Amino acid sequence: MNIPKQLKIGGHIVKVDMSEVLKNNGESEPCINLIKISEEIAQSQKESTLIHEIFHFLNTTFDHGMNHAFMDSLAEQFYQVLKDNNLLK
Repeated sequence: MNIPKQLKIGGHIVKVDMSEVLKNNGESEPCINLIKISEEIAQSQKESTLIHEIFHFLNTTFDHGMNHAFMDSLAEQFYQVLKDNNLLK
């Protein structure tokens, strides 16, 4: 999967930035429609991190009340389904 420069999430255009310095693999800032992904991690980590950050954006925007551990688990499981079934471009 190529990491896109922007995504449409829930009607919002969200910019996706690759960043050199992050405390975590990724960050989501829904208030300013921004997702940051660390440049310094493996491609598979970038892909699963993007899914994780999309879940963060959805959780904040639509108030699903998911805790971080649940989102992390869900993102990894969803990534595995996409990867194992060749659904990533």
